[in-house]
Amino acid sequence: LIPSLESIIHSHSRECCRATCKDDLFNLDVLLLAFRHRAARLLVETAKDIQTAVMGGKTMEDAWNDALMQMARFSRGYSLFLLLNNFMQGIQDEERNDALGSSEVNVLSDLERLFGLYWMEKDIGDFLEDGYVSAEQAQWIRSNVLNLLKAVRPNAVALVDARDFSDFRLKSALGRCDGNVYPAIMEAARRDPLNQTEPGPGYEEHLKRLIVDGVGVYTGTASRL
Repeated sequence: LIPSLESIIHSHSRECCRATCKDDLFNLDVLLLAFRHRAARLLVETAKDIQTAVMGGKTMEDAWNDALMQMARFSRGYSLFLLLNNFMQGIQDEERNDALGSSEVNVLSDLERLFGLYWMEKDIGDFLEDGYVSAEQAQWIRSNVLNLLKAVRPNAVALVDARDFSDFRLKSALGRCDGNVYPAIMEAARRDPLNQTEPGPGYEEHLKRLIVDGVGVYTGTASRL
């Protein structure tokens, strides 16, 4: 964060996103710089808020407590910077060690770009707030997220399966390895304790008097679709 902190604190030339066209935002270094700037700016703002509160007569403890929400915001921003940086470094290290081939690197790089752009779009206010990103660049970010979703989609199942999650760990009818989704959902519904009696538990104690006492008579369940 040091280069960005120096620029902000010492009022050097204001940092701005380096992207001059939509494709520039696929550049991982451009994305990393954006996350670095956001984290540095939030850190400086948090420090200024604490300093201002103390100079205004608050105790350090009260000033610190008042800034906890700002600290959480900075922590989240810095965590995302670290995640993106580690993502980039991990791919580079594995490629250097010949653990990943060019095809795997291309797929993971698209996933990495999607990670960065997705969180930029989700937190776009943080990047627009001080003018680091322009309104036009914000539109490019949204467009690139959609393009990357299309690029990643053909490999989405393989990327998940690569983690080799077992059915036991997933505990999900939708994610089972044999693909028998609908029979599994029906079987899970049959085993559910709520479906062991007709009507279900709680009817006699709570619902019957509401339904029967002048409102209507229970005639069994029926789909409303």
